[in-house]
Amino acid sequence: MLRSVFGAAEPELSPLDPEVAAQTAAVRAAIDPSRLRRSLETLPAPRTRLLNPEAMAAADTLILDAFRSAGWPAELRAFEEPGSDGAGGAPDLAPALRLSGVNVVAIKNGESRDAVVVVAHHDTVPDTGGADDNGSGVVALLELARLLGSLRLRRSVVLAAVDHEELGFWGARRLVRELSAERGVVGAFVFEMLAYTDSTPGSQKLPKGIGAVYRDQVRKVRARDFRGDFTAVIYRQSSRPLATCFAEGLNLLAGPAATILLRAPSDLPVIGPLLARTLPFVRDFARSDHVPFWEAGLPAVQITDTANFRNPHYHRPSDTPEMLDYDRLADVIAAAAVAVERVASR
Repeated sequence: MLRSVFGAAEPELSPLDPEVAAQTAAVRAAIDPSRLRRSLETLPAPRTRLLNPEAMAAADTLILDAFRSAGWPAELRAFEEPGSDGAGGAPDLAPALRLSGVNVVAIKNGESRDAVVVVAHHDTVPDTGGADDNGSGVVALLELARLLGSLRLRRSVVLAAVDHEELGFWGARRLVRELSAERGVVGAFVFEMLAYTDSTPGSQKLPKGIGAVYRDQVRKVRARDFRGDFTAVIYRQSSRPLATCFAEGLNLLAGPAATILLRAPSDLPVIGPLLARTLPFVRDFARSDHVPFWEAGLPAVQITDTANFRNPHYHRPSDTPEMLDYDRLADVIAAAAVAVERVASR
């Protein structure tokens, strides 16, 4: 009874319709993991607008050109925001007055202006290789552009590489404001570190105290000897259909243990507000660009390999392309592509 009231139990996933299952397998077959690695290796790093403006400008152009080459109308959207408070672990970069950034935005208009949005930040922290965080998300965006480029969909699709995630989600905040003024947002998929896996027992760490709330999910990780080879999907109740749609596809491709779904603790009925005030691990569910969507009341999910709870190269120079699992990245992209198409076709 308590688990049903708290709402922390993992949602049950349905088997995919045979037609959707076949589509998912076909999309995966069209993705070459070696191409993903080559794409990632072209991204300059580190990428910080304040310290590496040339690298960021090169990344902007690379992403813009890739979107356009895939047939998407795309543009650079420059913005300025109030100075950051140093969120994201880089307080020394907090500017005194205004923070300038660039979002790279591609839009495929559908029959409706209502849009499905896919986001990945393309900035890094200083002095890091930036491959998993978040080159993996950027490469996924570019591959989605290729996979979805020829489709005609009922709803519009927005792909956006956003800036200044590491300083407090400023690019995503601007994107949310702009899109909310331009069109309805029916849901957002946020890519945040997608491609680091480790099948060694004990390679997956968990935040202290998480087992008190997420018993099913922790039991699932424990049953596999804490191997760091699953993809976490963080959602709110409003975005549960997005989370399950993606997870059903990834489980088909990578096996039934490939995903773990976690409803944000602050969103849990009855105990959510109390958890947000008392348990430190709640902050780990609000560390990326899904947060501005939630703050605006929009459905969004974060898709992640759990970052520092698994990847020893997190925010280090050693976060380089050779450390990543491109087969898993291809699986994630295929599942996301089919999920976006399903949601945009409804």
